[in-house]
Amino acid sequence: MNNSGNVTLEKEQTSGTPAVVVVQSVFLAMVMAVGAIANSFICRCILSHRSLRTITNSFIFNLAATDFLLSVLCMPFALVSAIAGIWVFGEVMCVLTGFLLSVLCITSILTLALVAIDRYLAICRPLKYCTLITQRTSLAMIVYVWMQASVCAIMPVLGWGEGYVFVAEESICRPSFGKPSVDNGYTIFLFLTCFVAPFSVIAFTYVSILSTASRQFRRVHHRKRNQVGTTEHVHPSNSHLNCETTFVRTPENTIIADEITSATNTSRPKKLYTPGAIRNKRRQKARGFKMLWIIVVVFLTCWSPYFVMIFYSSIRQHSFPKAVKVPTMLLTFLNSALNPFLYGFLNGKFRGNMRNFLWQNFTPCKCVKQNVQESRVYHITHIN
Repeated sequence: MNNSGNVTLEKEQTSGTPAVVVVQSVFLAMVMAVGAIANSFICRCILSHRSLRTITNSFIFNLAATDFLLSVLCMPFALVSAIAGIWVFGEVMCVLTGFLLSVLCITSILTLALVAIDRYLAICRPLKYCTLITQRTSLAMIVYVWMQASVCAIMPVLGWGEGYVFVAEESICRPSFGKPSVDNGYTIFLFLTCFVAPFSVIAFTYVSILSTASRQFRRVHHRKRNQVGTTEHVHPSNSHLNCETTFVRTPENTIIADEITSATNTSRPKKLYTPGAIRNKRRQKARGFKMLWIIVVVFLTCWSPYFVMIFYSSIRQHSFPKAVKVPTMLLTFLNSALNPFLYGFLNGKFRGNMRNFLWQNFTPCKCVKQNVQESRVYHITHIN
């Protein structure tokens, strides 16, 4: 192995017992199938429905496309390697798949941070949201994410670090993480820029969202019924962005920031906050709070074990056993299968489009629906 990007293939087969291989292979196959199908459906919904082509959903589309590519381009190699216990595709493919795996994983993590920033601005800074998050800025943010991921992934090939190696315990090709004196600090750089920084952004934004939403909801909830005023829509000066912010006139003149729908980037209709509506909104708030915590917990659960493992093994030169490396690697892949459910299918519009798609394409009475439609057309034309 050298610093020119050459790959080291481990000759020793460490696939473990047949039971471990079966469990690992079945889990990988399931994650690969769910990730490919679910993420492709998210992409299809956004591309085929004009109402879903929003700025916020451009980040969701980038996330789904990245996880889809990870499922179809990287996981199959990991699956074959898990079954064989060795790398059978050659040194060049090890470097290519390792580079692609690094790019897609880093892009997925950084895109999660973009989604968090978008939601933070929409809820905590609603007056500035439409001027800060435009189509141009969202595109620039997505391009930056791909550029940073590509730069971080290409460094081992160009000589920073020890190149890409096949790790039999993890069944993947990845950068060789060594001591800082050996890899010139590449492992620490990757740990800080691709895990610590994105997680800090996600944690800060979602905690701020929870704090802001809780504070504003308490103000509305404790307000008497006769203090509830009417709502009005105020259009920002840059009306060409087609974005609105809804205000609620109250004695404290407070802003209900969550009137901007973070999932679809469109304003909701006028509402009078009657006691029944407030109770309804409180239940929605509770569900929203749970979802934010779930998003943070899922991110930590899927990514922190792997990054902590490589960071600790780099600093202390400690080799973890296969029983630790296999689950941590599988958790990183699992995140790609969970993202479409956390960021896509929990949105009402995505669920509605999914039901329509399944009904139109997989219902057994498809011919009956077609006959009913044809009979309606025949009936209308003959009446006229």
